[in-house]
Amino acid sequence: MRIAALAALILALSACSQSTSGRPQPSPDQPPVTSISTPASSTPQSPESQLKDRISWAQAGNAVDASHYHSASTGSGAAADLKSDVAFVSPSGKISCITGTEYQIDGLVCVVKLKNPIPKPGDGFGNWDGGYVDYSGQHLSVGQFRGDPGLFIHGDGQTLPYDSKLTFGNYVCRIATSGLTCVNPSTRTGVQMSDDGIVPFGCLAEVPESKREPSIGRAFSC
Repeated sequence: MRIAALAALILALSACSQSTSGRPQPSPDQPPVTSISTPASSTPQSPESQLKDRISWAQAGNAVDASHYHSASTGSGAAADLKSDVAFVSPSGKISCITGTEYQIDGLVCVVKLKNPIPKPGDGFGNWDGGYVDYSGQHLSVGQFRGDPGLFIHGDGQTLPYDSKLTFGNYVCRIATSGLTCVNPSTRTGVQMSDDGIVPFGCLAEVPESKREPSIGRAFSC
């Protein structure tokens, strides 16, 4: 009996050691690793393939009712009614986004708490925000001088739970522990946002410093 018990203990310890070894697997709510980066031993994905993966992943999220995100609050007083616009924050609080259709602004604006914010290009009016992201289909900018809160004048929206997707207009956004992915299938573009950085997808190519607005840190366009 002692020999049998000892053998069972050895097998149990062996199983435990195997479960903690090897390459960790991503959690189900994270986007495919190949959509962001490709291992050196693999053939790199084309921009179109990356975008296709991004769109498919974003659209496969758990749909939420957009009507729950038509308000914003500064944390004091009553929440403001955003009418047709939506606002939301990530569960970590590191990403806050809002739309501006009431002001004829396409796309969405987000503030991301980047580990390494985009450095300011020089002197400008207002305060520099290196994590200010403006995505409007065929255009994307990161980092901007701000003289006022802009669309965030009423504060932040409700929390968008992990693995949820929010659809508004031609845009779909899905949140995961690895960050926020927003895509616009009609313009064939997308963007991944996290505190590690901002990654454009599709035809969005970086605009040379000589051709971008002086108040912008980095700009991408189709």
